[in-house]
Amino acid sequence: MKLIIKKLLCALSFLAPTLAIGSTVQKIDFEDHGFVAHYYAQSPESLKQPIIVLGGSEGGIPTRLAQVIADNGFPTLAVAYFKEESLPEELEKIPLEYFEKAKNWLRHKHPEYNNLTLVGWSKGAELSLLLASQDTAFNRVIAIAPSAVVWAGILKDWQKTPGSSWTREQQALPFVQFNPSDAVNGLLDLYSQSLANRLDGGKATIKTENIQGDVVLYSGGKDEIWPSNLMAEKVCQRMKRNKLSTCEHVNYPALSHLLDYTFLDKSKQPYQTFVSSLESK
Repeated sequence: MKLIIKKLLCALSFLAPTLAIGSTVQKIDFEDHGFVAHYYAQSPESLKQPIIVLGGSEGGIPTRLAQVIADNGFPTLAVAYFKEESLPEELEKIPLEYFEKAKNWLRHKHPEYNNLTLVGWSKGAELSLLLASQDTAFNRVIAIAPSAVVWAGILKDWQKTPGSSWTREQQALPFVQFNPSDAVNGLLDLYSQSLANRLDGGKATIKTENIQGDVVLYSGGKDEIWPSNLMAEKVCQRMKRNKLSTCEHVNYPALSHLLDYTFLDKSKQPYQTFVSSLESK
């Protein structure tokens, strides 16, 4: 069983192929700023709320997602949180304080805006919802293939049991462990069964009802990684408790985990919907 899980989790690192960047960007290094990122500047006339972009289990700087957002006129900070120089090699126990530095840097860059937008996919969607649930500076979240819970991290060594993906004040956040109870024929089995066999007593559920802003969730009906459609519905259900927030769930029944990247392709309908959702209401 552990060998199967190892192979499945290793596959996550290949979900997002790289894309060459056509425009010049500012590189933010850890030594000087305490975080690693690419910043895509815009002209002052753009009048669009700045966006922090967070990638998934592929690691590194999420240039593919960030480039599309920047091309639509948004000041964009694409932040890496593992698998870059000076950062952890693996996605486990990533301190949430790290993202405070990126947030403060972008707010200082754009003092005319009181709030920021978070855009993330997969593990970055999980992270985006988690950050917004704890910080009202983020008043808009666009999450592709989201999670309603904090999951275990992803390690290369299958003999090790991963801890939480995230920490706060050096304490691991409660998380859903990988705990399948039946045959596992793919990642969807692993995550779905683990969700059904939770041992955290509900503590790992992201408190999305605390988000003060607008959330747009995208899921694919044929998601082969985790049950993003189900989890997106749970996120919106929790958010109904808070009148200061809104939650919209857009599901594409025929598409997979990252919507087959159709939302990054100008010729596809999901692209227009995605770009429209970036605009603050």
